[in-house]
Amino acid sequence: MGGRWWRMFRGLAVPTVLFLAPIVIMQEVRPMAFYLGMRGAVAEVALELLALILLEAALAAVIAIAMSASRALGLSGSRAEEACAGMLAVLIAIVCGLALFNSLGVMIGAIASVAVQSALIAAAIAAITALGWRRVFARVELLNSQAQAVLAVFPVLVVLALTGGFGWRRFDAPEPAARGAVARRESPNLVLISFDALSAQDMSLYGYPLATTPEFERLARRSYNFVNFYSTADFTTPAAASMLTGQYPLSNRVFQLNGHVPERLRKVNLAWILKAHGYTTAAIVTNPAAHPLTLRIADSFSVLLWPPMSPWFYPGTFLMQIRHSILFNAVNHLMVDELFGGAGCFFAPFSTEQWVAPRAVFASAENFIRGARAPYFLWIHIYPPHAPYVTGAKYQRRFQPGAEFTTQADFYWRAPTPQYPAARQREVNVLRRRYDASIADCDAAMGRFLDWMAAENRGANTLLIVTADHGENFTGGWWSHMSPDLHYAETHVPLLISLPGQSAGQIETGDGDLTDIAPTALSLLGVAAPAAMDGHPLIGAGAQPGAARDAAYSMYLAESNPRGRPQIGAIAADSGPYHLVWYFPSGHIKLFDIVHDPGETHYAAGHPEVAMRLLQDIQRHYGAALAGSARLASK
Repeated sequence: MGGRWWRMFRGLAVPTVLFLAPIVIMQEVRPMAFYLGMRGAVAEVALELLALILLEAALAAVIAIAMSASRALGLSGSRAEEACAGMLAVLIAIVCGLALFNSLGVMIGAIASVAVQSALIAAAIAAITALGWRRVFARVELLNSQAQAVLAVFPVLVVLALTGGFGWRRFDAPEPAARGAVARRESPNLVLISFDALSAQDMSLYGYPLATTPEFERLARRSYNFVNFYSTADFTTPAAASMLTGQYPLSNRVFQLNGHVPERLRKVNLAWILKAHGYTTAAIVTNPAAHPLTLRIADSFSVLLWPPMSPWFYPGTFLMQIRHSILFNAVNHLMVDELFGGAGCFFAPFSTEQWVAPRAVFASAENFIRGARAPYFLWIHIYPPHAPYVTGAKYQRRFQPGAEFTTQADFYWRAPTPQYPAARQREVNVLRRRYDASIADCDAAMGRFLDWMAAENRGANTLLIVTADHGENFTGGWWSHMSPDLHYAETHVPLLISLPGQSAGQIETGDGDLTDIAPTALSLLGVAAPAAMDGHPLIGAGAQPGAARDAAYSMYLAESNPRGRPQIGAIAADSGPYHLVWYFPSGHIKLFDIVHDPGETHYAAGHPEVAMRLLQDIQRHYGAALAGSARLASK
């Protein structure tokens, strides 16, 4: 058994260490250094290689056990074992060669298509066949005889990984208070509630015909209600980053889902600043794509509370707690979205339950508030009403009878793709009603939380901000969010701000976006906002009523490299009733009059002066930050 394992392990690990390690280093150190610094990047790559070698060791053990059983039953002999080891080594060699090819492509900016890569694999197999498999196996076995390379590299990788500061960020365990941070106990607390994928277009608060948000309406009667407020992106990670940093994606460089705030910018965020001013900073975040551990700003929070999620997602939650590891954040996302989500839909307990129950999230918030040291900042990010829109029995049929799309299995196997044909609009309409039911569930849970705050007299000295990271779209051939078109329904989100002791509501019609959340909160708390923040206070002492911004802006940069000037993407500008989307480098624009055409069914061609003004605003603010080709196309 031991000899077989060693033979299989050599076939897997030796080519990996000798060939793949330099490729990984060449391809990954530079981008990781952007987020982690050079020291952290080297440690991260070492950790990745260690994880790969350990995975190969486990795979070798499985193969060796199978080989031992096969030999014991007389189904195979030593020749079969040698062939298996050789085949593994050849396959790894092919993978290494393909990785090298891709690495060179990354360096010259030309990634091969899937068809080209498939052709290269076929050519490699053909070449090996022409040379003779036995001869190739013999050469590879000669290489594998130098297996001491693995034993020499492994401890080096361990040492490098240990220098990266990896550790375990415990949930619920308070971090040490910031040194020298002193705050007056009478300073207001701050509670920031953000719902995931909550579109203002589907809220009765903003005129939607279904009664989805009666509790929002009740809160609005004692809040500033911003009716023209927008996300800075149409998906979670860059939007959450903007909400906390007060910066657009072009400034904080968070372009992709599960992106990270670069090391040099990590102290420019609402939680870090309040922590430095003596606040206890805490977060309950139930979408891994928005979590401080994913954004790389976990050190800004005194306490990270356990996210109340379905037990199916606990393994992914554990992986997310490893400090300073981009690798395990990515694995966590894969486990949550693909493995557990996809497989779990086959099991009734998972298929019929919510991923995240809003009431459980608010219950966790209540527990924190009961024992929190004041003043505190608590960020609550709630995954619903994000898809798959599965709610409890009380809400799932509130706006749509029947059982269609009331389970995870239905959602995973029957829902249309985001870009859907017109023939599937009926199913998208059903999904919208399930989404509306999820909004009602969230609304009711928030109402109970606010009633608890009032009953416990917890709200008298609390600044409350309620918003969303982005919206959700159900028309025009695009369902859900994260579209490259920045649909109005994906970017128009709610914002309610309730000051301590406020008893009367006020509607605010000025344009604003998520970059304004942090500077507004800081202004209302009497803390200076750093100059690096792009947003400005919407109300309070720092607000400038007569100097409104040109527009509110949203950005789709997911296809661009965050380490350089974006070469492709879209920027939307919202001003009053108009929503303009500008695509670069093509220079194509779309202008919509949302008041008369909220579904964006036709362009507002009759307002060229509006289109020109908004386009000039975009170019003046952001043209210099784009790649040369994009700037040229915009002129």
